[in-house]
Amino acid sequence: MIRKRVEAIVGKKNVLDDEATLDAYSKDLSLNQPRRPSMVVKPKNAEEVQRVVKLANKNLIPVIPVSSGIHNHGETIPDQGGIVMDLRRMDKIVQIDSRNRKVKIEPGVTWGKLQEALKKHDQMALNPLFPHPEMSVLTSSLERNPMLIPKYEYAEPVLTMEIVLPQGDLFRTGTASAANTEEAYPEGPGIDFFRLFQGAQGTMGVVTWLNIKTEYRPKHQKVFFIPFKKIEDAVDPIYQLQRKHIGNECFLLNSFNLALLLAEDWPKDFEELKEILPPYTLTVVIAGAPRRPLERIAYEEEAMQEIASQLLFQPSSTVAGVAGLQDIMLEKLRTPQENGSYWKNRLKGSSQDVFFITTMDRAKEFQQKVMEVCGEFNYPTQDMGIYLQPLERGRACHLEFSFPCDLNAEREREKIRELYLSLSEELINMGGFFSRPYGPWADMVYQRAATYTSTLKEVKKVFDPNSIMNPGKLCY
Repeated sequence: MIRKRVEAIVGKKNVLDDEATLDAYSKDLSLNQPRRPSMVVKPKNAEEVQRVVKLANKNLIPVIPVSSGIHNHGETIPDQGGIVMDLRRMDKIVQIDSRNRKVKIEPGVTWGKLQEALKKHDQMALNPLFPHPEMSVLTSSLERNPMLIPKYEYAEPVLTMEIVLPQGDLFRTGTASAANTEEAYPEGPGIDFFRLFQGAQGTMGVVTWLNIKTEYRPKHQKVFFIPFKKIEDAVDPIYQLQRKHIGNECFLLNSFNLALLLAEDWPKDFEELKEILPPYTLTVVIAGAPRRPLERIAYEEEAMQEIASQLLFQPSSTVAGVAGLQDIMLEKLRTPQENGSYWKNRLKGSSQDVFFITTMDRAKEFQQKVMEVCGEFNYPTQDMGIYLQPLERGRACHLEFSFPCDLNAEREREKIRELYLSLSEELINMGGFFSRPYGPWADMVYQRAATYTSTLKEVKKVFDPNSIMNPGKLCY
């Protein structure tokens, strides 16, 4: 019996197949159809992961790796049943290398745990937009969640990693594959394999540790808020600020998203903030660390004011008169939420996000299409979140539209599903680059890229000839 053999590997208490557990792992906060696994297994180290994967491969049982306590896109729903491998027991911060600005982590490390540990070393993680307290750093990094600091060097925070391949072999990328190295560089020796495991949704193997880049924790910092009436009004200011390398964190939120984030007394603050906040607010953090930080802040602030005078915008320490906004924002940026409700889910329990990569000069065009499609489905656009994240100093941007949804209300769920699918098709047809094709996006994306899809299938056969790793995801 497979269960007994798995229990012999990880221990009886770490193999679960009761109704409540299987139901919990069968679904997430997405619109995807639930599917139950056969069991949930919780290994404690790479050796146990290897043994379970070898057993599953021999018996042609699907394995679905999970390292976060929350999922939003259907990427961990076991489409063909099998073993959900929950890696959250593996939650060690293995090494913090301050000199080389990197940290080595296991899959279960959350953003809050990592930031707290790095603080003692005057370092900080390159986190995405105010992540969920149960979100795994490893998952965020592998799935290419956009980071709030759009510097070139942080466009790719992933360095080296260790993977248990689908047949149970242990594999390391970059310099970690050679003996007596610092495991720091993803390139070489030999072929650069590390990108094959990014954005793969666990279909190529189980990552058991990851080296990622860190940044110096600022000694001094100032936050500036710049209000705009229209999304297109923010484009030139962002381009100019990024081209002159001004600031660290830089992101644009509409009033709906910013109100969700800032509201303390719920829902009173949320309703009031929605009314008084500007339609769009650009947040820019100018930080200095570790050498001559005040001088850096001074010259970057001077350069920002020069751009502001040319383009007729006004950076400020707050917007809409919100008291202490600088301190509030810095607290949220530097200390990820560790309890309470996730800000995006506060209104209705979930947020169905449509996101893609484009260039900032097309933001208005995409926004207009979103408004048009929302009108066709009678969706109130005042209840939609908008987030624009410049990437690589403005070379491109992550553009995201969020639709709050009560997943327990059948009519509302179906309405959002129809809107979600229709809107996604429209935006892909316009040239939006859906670089993370979750759920229904997979068919939309891969049918438009026949050569890439066939090549990817061949790569999958090489790494996973029995197709046991998270089958049904991507184009497999």
